[in-house]
Amino acid sequence: MTQHSPTGRGKIAVNPAAPAGGIRAVMSNYDIDVDTPKLEHITFLDSRVLPLVLNRPARIWLQGSASSTGTAHHNLALSRRRAENIARHLQRLGIPGAQLQIDAVGEGFATIKPAENADDRAVSLMAAPLFEAPPPPRPPPTQPTPTATTFRLRLVGGIGAGARVIALDRLYFEIWDPSHGLSSIYEYTGGGIGVSVRPISATMKGPWNDFAATGPVAVDEFAGAARFTTGGAGAYTINVFNMMQMPRGTATRPNPLSISTGFTVGIGASTTVGYLRLAATGPFAGP
Repeated sequence: MTQHSPTGRGKIAVNPAAPAGGIRAVMSNYDIDVDTPKLEHITFLDSRVLPLVLNRPARIWLQGSASSTGTAHHNLALSRRRAENIARHLQRLGIPGAQLQIDAVGEGFATIKPAENADDRAVSLMAAPLFEAPPPPRPPPTQPTPTATTFRLRLVGGIGAGARVIALDRLYFEIWDPSHGLSSIYEYTGGGIGVSVRPISATMKGPWNDFAATGPVAVDEFAGAARFTTGGAGAYTINVFNMMQMPRGTATRPNPLSISTGFTVGIGASTTVGYLRLAATGPFAGP
């Protein structure tokens, strides 16, 4: 064990590769063998992190680390206490404990020389709001929804969960008919198989993906059986979406769709089969 030693001001390094609407950062230069965050760390949490996640669906991931001085067992416990103290501060500010995920790596990624590196004595943080709930259903249109053959689709957000090889998905998609200025929100719920490093993963809002239909379809007619397959982590994922119950014998082109989604928090792969349910349809002029 290393004797307590002050090291000066706390450091904050913000990583620009963060989920949409979220933040990634490393709070470093903890005092040697100390698990208490410094004033600079607390100020960062209060001013930069809290406004993004307070009073809304969100997730915060914390990972404590330590330098290579001392035993591996001691450093692992120290790094966990550092992350836990950050979590306790956020809970005092009103963040529910269920929204916090705590990890510790001890000296696993520490610099060997010098043994005391300010960047090793740290807590890494990523905080991001989850998808917004879809708007309440609008009154049904008085006239039939017009049909089209060209559309745009994006993943609004979603959560995946798994236990052993079981995978569950709850995702929200938006399909836009630009030619008529209409869009529909769909909820996809499915189950299947998969592997994941964490029991829960979250995906943020993604970009628009262009696709076509083989025949005229209304923007509110895509509900039905569907399959969603995904694999990867962070900004690097492969996603395939197959809407298998489109009307009048139509299909998407290409079929299935290869789509880009938002930043994914978590690592893994899964394929699920489920149902795509229409949640709301209304005017939409575009982003």
